Amino acid sequence: MAADDERYEDGPILVVDDDEHLREALAKILEHEGHTVLQAADGPTAVRMTMEHRPDLLVLDYMMPGMNGEMVLGELQRELHEDTPPALLLTATLEPVERASRMGAVEGLEKPFNVPELVAAVARHRRRLKSQQS
Repeated sequence: MAADDERYEDGPILVVDDDEHLREALAKILEHEGHTVLQAADGPTAVRMTMEHRPDLLVLDYMMPGMNGEMVLGELQRELHEDTPPALLLTATLEPVERASRMGAVEGLEKPFNVPELVAAVARHRRRLKSQQS
């Protein structure tokens, strides 16, 4: 767990995955690290919640029925343009990350990944965000 002085006061992280068990586990891990976490089970909900809550980061599954992660990023780009939050893309192969990087994916994690990889990727994003704000 993050030490009290390391707790994050930044905006929320939106975890998007159609697998309820994985989504819940990711949310618990990130909350344990001190992040505020929102959850969405599908692409349309992710778009709506992003528009409403403006998260700092999306932890976004690539393979979802109906509207995949790349489609979510594309829709957010059309709606929010440069205000589209960056995304950490969760995928079976890293190939989609290259395409999605044009739409806001800042990094990809290849499934299966381990908890330290996820925590480190989110921490890298938070450091990048803080350096951009200073």
